[in-house]
Amino acid sequence: MKTIEGKRFKGKILVVDDEERICEAVKKALERIGYVVETSFHAAEALEKIHKQSFDMVICDIKMPGMDGITLLDRIKEYDPTVLVLMITGYASIESAVDSMKKGAHEYIPKPFSPSHIRFLVERAFERRHLVDENLYLKGELKQLNGRDVVIGKSDAMQQVFDLAAKVAETDSSVLITGESGTGKEVVARLIHFRSLRANAPFVTVNCSAIPENLLESELFGHKKGAFTGALYSKRGSFELANGGTFFLDEIGDMRLEMQAKILRVLEERMVKTLGSEEEILVDVRVIAATNKELSAEIYEGRFREDLFYRLNIVQIAIPPLREHKIDIPTLARHFLKVFCTEMKKPLGDFSEEALNLMMSYDWPGNVRELKNTVERAVIFANPGELIRTGHFPPHLREEMAQRPAAPAKVFRTLEEVELDYIREVLLACDGNRIKAAEILGISPSTIWRKLQPES
Repeated sequence: MKTIEGKRFKGKILVVDDEERICEAVKKALERIGYVVETSFHAAEALEKIHKQSFDMVICDIKMPGMDGITLLDRIKEYDPTVLVLMITGYASIESAVDSMKKGAHEYIPKPFSPSHIRFLVERAFERRHLVDENLYLKGELKQLNGRDVVIGKSDAMQQVFDLAAKVAETDSSVLITGESGTGKEVVARLIHFRSLRANAPFVTVNCSAIPENLLESELFGHKKGAFTGALYSKRGSFELANGGTFFLDEIGDMRLEMQAKILRVLEERMVKTLGSEEEILVDVRVIAATNKELSAEIYEGRFREDLFYRLNIVQIAIPPLREHKIDIPTLARHFLKVFCTEMKKPLGDFSEEALNLMMSYDWPGNVRELKNTVERAVIFANPGELIRTGHFPPHLREEMAQRPAAPAKVFRTLEEVELDYIREVLLACDGNRIKAAEILGISPSTIWRKLQPES
């Protein structure tokens, strides 16, 4: 949502018409229901405003002296394809209005119009945009939540993670999720989002280690066309896209200090500035960050800002590596087996006992992600109807287990040897007093003497 002088509005609209009375009529009609409206009487002037400011919608007349509305539409869409454009037209120009919609206009407004009619058309255009965005978002979430990426488990360690996630989901506080790569940090972040009051709003992810440093600022805050070399069109940043929802900053420990300062400012002021623009945008986002690094060590080495750490670390959730909750391996493996059997339409049995033992004895340095990939590979190579066996696992896994030295055979003692050792231990504790030792052992002093006699 945009902001002017610190106030919130439904959206910002530019009205372009060479007739001043039309501009004022539209402006008055829309400001009554909460929109910020600017006007321009020339298309060229309007284009200059669009280059300097961000607008959610442009309403322009088709027929204007100089640059007409159709040409302005082309220029707007070339500069920022996301802007909604509504065309004003007389009844004699309906054909031109239809042509404009083929070029990207979202609606046309026939003259004459009433204030209520233009309010209806504007609200409908925004609602349609909202539905399209929501549909795309939900499709993306369904793709993410197809069962491939899960963190499940009955172990105490994972139950503590789930309990903490459920509690923090009820709040709007920042969360820092720590853990090794592949433990499921993003999945826990999504769990928090979908259990929160923001569940119906976007969940936007940015992986700080996967985006080149010179592009990360544009990804986070957006840019105007021409803000830098290669900026061929305007782009909304991830913070703005996450407005009202949750913004997940993955691997934030890899972010450079300069960018950390800008993230801290957003967290404190809830404002973002688009590259190439002086205008600030007010955003309402819940930030969840994740890292596989020890941030206290990064702070000590001067690679991470201490103030940003404390701002993010309101609640910390530490996800244990899979080797520390191996009891969950069979549950996870069978879940992935079911998912991939369904995806590949290949009915398979369970894991063989040997395969389960191998999975339980392996340390899984790649954590849940490595286990998932291993099961997927096994489903690919297994024949329909058969059990998953160790031969279906990656060679490195089988070889590592084969190279481990066998545990030395345990030497067992006889019951008589154990008994004698225990008698000697009690006697030693009693400073050699047989009577006292006999009371503890529940036998007579003479029995102690007899049992300790060497065999003749």
